[in-house]
Formats: sequence, structure tokens, C-alpha cells
Amino acid sequence: MKAFGSALRALERRTPLDRDPTRALHDAIEAIGKIAERAAGEGTFGDLRRRQLVKRGAHVLSTIIQRGVESGAFRPSCARWAVQRLPYAIVAGVCARWVFGLPEKRSLGPGAAADAALEALCPPVLASR
Repeated sequence: MKAFGSALRALERRTPLDRDPTRALHDAIEAIGKIAERAAGEGTFGDLRRRQLVKRGAHVLSTIIQRGVESGAFRPSCARWAVQRLPYAIVAGVCARWVFGLPEKRSLGPGAAADAALEALCPPVLASR
């Protein structure tokens, strides 16, 4: 399926360096969800494609998160974990619906995944006492 490879390449190209990291992260997670949904709908979301999407999608998210941490837009309690591990958790969570055949209402959608990721990356600032 050429469309799958094209969709992954488009995902990798779509995040310019000067873009707002919050918007870029949200858009990239939405794109990952659409790629997974399309592949599942076409019956082509087997092990190899899932591994490709997880690897390449996590790399894109990691780059966005790293830029956000460096710019100060993201302030996770553990920057290293946020850059290296959170992207894999996000992609796995978004893809779980199609991997396990979960109903939509009982699965983590891309929007909810983006919101949860941003909550971890931008914790509220506690007022000093």
C-alpha cells in the first residue's frame, strides 16, 4: 500500500521548526490516528505496518517534544522520559483501538491522547508559598 508510506512521509515532513509545539503535537497525534484508522479500514494494519507507525510516529512526536522542552513551551517533570518514552506511549494508545478491535467509545482517541500528553508536558505551575 503506497498510501501508507506516503502518509508516514507526509507526517515526517509536516512539522516546521518555527511552529508552535503545542499545535504541532496535537496535529501530529491526529495524523497518526488517521493513518492507523485508514490502514485498519483497508485491512493493511498488520505487525509490520504497526511497528513502522510506532517507530516513525514516535520519532516525529519526540522531535516536537524536544523542541517544546528546549523552547520552554513544555515543562515536564522528567524531560528525558517525555522525549524518549512518552511518544511511544502516545502512539500505542492511539493505535490500541485498531490493534485490539476496541469500540470507539472505549478507546483513546487522538484528541484525548493529545490532551493527556499536553497535560503531562505542561503541568500547572504551583504558586509559591
